[in-house]
Amino acid sequence: MKDGIKSFLVYILISYVVLDLFEAGIKVPESPLYLLATLAVLVIAMLMACPLLNFLTIKCQFLTYFLMSTLLLFGALYMLKLFMVDFYIEEFVFEGIEFGSILIKNLVFTPLISIALCSVILSFTTAIFRELDVK
Repeated sequence: MKDGIKSFLVYILISYVVLDLFEAGIKVPESPLYLLATLAVLVIAMLMACPLLNFLTIKCQFLTYFLMSTLLLFGALYMLKLFMVDFYIEEFVFEGIEFGSILIKNLVFTPLISIALCSVILSFTTAIFRELDVK
């Protein structure tokens, strides 16, 4: 029970930080109640990954957890986009960046690309935390 509550709180923090990274494309609700509900939906989707993998008789390891939570988060973010009040995923333009000889030009992120990228980063971060938190 203690581990479940700890995971829930840490996943809420990770979700908030990752959603804050996508500030230009993903607008989270300003109301604390709706924000908490949005984060709770995302965390519940992440916490469902291992039981769902166990139900499918697949071992819950780093790669399988990462893939399953990516799929679940993609669906959860898409449903939040459709039904959550004051939660918007909009198209945005990533201005180019240059690292020495590496040049990345302007990129346009559609809402589906934003959802996919956010779910991959969020599930990767939680999968790393989950692997490092093993006793």
